Amino acid sequence: MELEAYQLKIFQVLETQTAAIRAELGEEHEYEFVDGTVPWPKAKELGDLFSDEDEYFAYYDPFDAESMLKALFQLEEYIEEEGPFDAVMGFSHGAALSSTLLLGRGIEREGWQSPFKLAVFLAGGGPLSWEALHKNQTIRLDRDYKLSQIRIPTAHVWALNDELGPSMSGVLEQLCTPHLRHGYVHNEGHTVPGTRSPETLRGALKAIQRALRDAQAIAV
Repeated sequence: MELEAYQLKIFQVLETQTAAIRAELGEEHEYEFVDGTVPWPKAKELGDLFSDEDEYFAYYDPFDAESMLKALFQLEEYIEEEGPFDAVMGFSHGAALSSTLLLGRGIEREGWQSPFKLAVFLAGGGPLSWEALHKNQTIRLDRDYKLSQIRIPTAHVWALNDELGPSMSGVLEQLCTPHLRHGYVHNEGHTVPGTRSPETLRGALKAIQRALRDAQAIAV
């Protein structure tokens, strides 16, 4: 299951962005791409890859708590109806959405079990405070957040030269269980590693494969 949430044109954006990673991971994995529902401007990082004339969608408005809560409900509903899913892969706001769910439900429901065995966060946005969302506020968590951790294996691929990298992707990494998190930091900006930089692609794959091995070992 893959979540992008910055913009989706009938899921083609994320499908294109992750093509190289998916090809290298092998044919044994199956993927589902989920459409957004909120009209959203085309991200500048897409350049000429997609037309300015097409429609693009997000899962939620990141400045609107009600929109985020609706997206979280839709995500859980999708998992319930279409799952189970072994893993979730989120880029940017998609990572913020899925990590908010994993952290929020972890503190709200004692004994709650993650619906995923593994999470892959690509240029991950920072998760939002579950408590604040229910007070109609959008507040991003920081490194001092102690109420919950993401306790499944995770892979974190992000860039130092991404303006959101250290303040969001780096924070998200710190909110995951230390011995189960695997990070790779590059200098390709706010993007998904691909064939344009074989070295960066290899680094991303190593982090994801290590998280996969952890998830497989736990399942045994």
